[in-house]
Amino acid sequence: MRRREGRVEVEVRCSDFRDERTVSGLVVTLRDVTEQRRLEQELTQRAFHDSLTGLPNRTLLMERIERALLRGRRESSLTCLLYIDLDDFKLVNDTMGHRVGDHLLIAVGNRLSRALRRTDTAARLGGDEFAVLMEDAKQPLDAELLAAQVIQTLGRPFDLADESVTVSASVGVATARDSTDAEELLGHADLALYAAKAAGKRQWRRFKPLLRSRMVERHDLQAQLVQAVADKTFTLRYQPVVDITGGEVVGFEALVRWPHEQRPPVTPDQFISLAEETGQIAPLGSWVLENAVSDIAGLQRLPGPARPPYVSVNVSARQFRDAGFVEQVGQALSTPGLAPGSLQLELTETVLLHRDERLQTVLHMLKELGVNIAVDDFGTGFSSLHHLRDFPIDVLKIDKSFIDDIAHDAQQVALVEGIVRIADTLGLQVIAEGIEDTAQRDLLAGMGCRFGQGYLFARPLTVEQSAHVLREPSTHPFAPPGRRGRVSTPPGDAGRPAGRTWSICGAPAP
Repeated sequence: MRRREGRVEVEVRCSDFRDERTVSGLVVTLRDVTEQRRLEQELTQRAFHDSLTGLPNRTLLMERIERALLRGRRESSLTCLLYIDLDDFKLVNDTMGHRVGDHLLIAVGNRLSRALRRTDTAARLGGDEFAVLMEDAKQPLDAELLAAQVIQTLGRPFDLADESVTVSASVGVATARDSTDAEELLGHADLALYAAKAAGKRQWRRFKPLLRSRMVERHDLQAQLVQAVADKTFTLRYQPVVDITGGEVVGFEALVRWPHEQRPPVTPDQFISLAEETGQIAPLGSWVLENAVSDIAGLQRLPGPARPPYVSVNVSARQFRDAGFVEQVGQALSTPGLAPGSLQLELTETVLLHRDERLQTVLHMLKELGVNIAVDDFGTGFSSLHHLRDFPIDVLKIDKSFIDDIAHDAQQVALVEGIVRIADTLGLQVIAEGIEDTAQRDLLAGMGCRFGQGYLFARPLTVEQSAHVLREPSTHPFAPPGRRGRVSTPPGDAGRPAGRTWSICGAPAP
């Protein structure tokens, strides 16, 4: 009804009293139920919709899946489900704060809804997980094409209130051809999502029966990882960082390995990704830091190099957020025999993409301790120049993907030259990763890139093999002609006197 104060909802009751002489008519009773209906709608909304994004929640999604499956059987159409996970959401949430994280989730929900047909349903399952119910598909390919579209759509930057945030998404796809009910369809999509995450970011995978056994293996691997971290059964390998103009070993990058006698080897990408997901990366990273510093202190006591080599340790974003991380580094630096300035910490470029005062504070505290800071995989995270200017960075490590085709691709040459010039302008050292042949090395040396690592020089070595490298100095056979024996300094030590050059080709790789 319309009233002066606006529209109201009323409950109407009509009583027939025409036979009653005292009334002789109809009695209509109206009751204002506006507030009651509003509360009922609010309760219904809360019960079946996500409070943050307004999208259907898991309960409503499951109901719609069941109805879609029944309708699909009657009409011979295919029901499909996409399970979506934001790859970098934890990093955004932890580095930029929960407020920005919430705004990002709302923006993701809105963009996802706009990208779908009216017959499709977008839902939020919780955290950074979303789902899309696709009805009336003709074949599984339709769902696969939608998955690719979702990945592309969510991969574009999100312009929030004061931030521009970029994330990527992984998608698992399942269809009614392999599922009998809503629970099984959701479970199969979840399994496919795990397969997509294992394949890397910005991937989609469709459910296949083989994934079920792989999922069991993954759960077993997760349990083994927790036990391995507790028992400290990992090992370290050291890949030399070399002055490519003279052949001198200036440092080593510490690489963690997980040996196991009863199963095939697990690649570092696999178990480090699993450690990130399960929260085991913090204790694992702490073990790597402690043992790498201890090993390099031992190598520095060896006779030979006039300039002690440094060790570079990879650090995850979660470690930087750990309240006790700076204290851990301080304790590591107190290792007996460790030369000052011989610890370098590597963080990925994606960590710098988000403005984070805490990260900046931690990095400055580490610099005060004498730690060098390197940006790993530079060129893959789309960071802007102001990130390099605002953070206390010492070293840029050019990602291997830029080096692979440098001898055959003029565009790659131009890109790498640009990175080297930028680093030189900002007063940063550059290390090229993944150098595998002399043509790559010579091109990099000609550009002014002084340091590199890769299989051309050596595969990752045990600490004993690293000691052999330092005990047996000689002119490096892979140094560019006319430049062998050139004196050089390690990254972060420009202008300091350096020592002799070292051969690192005589030690067998593990």
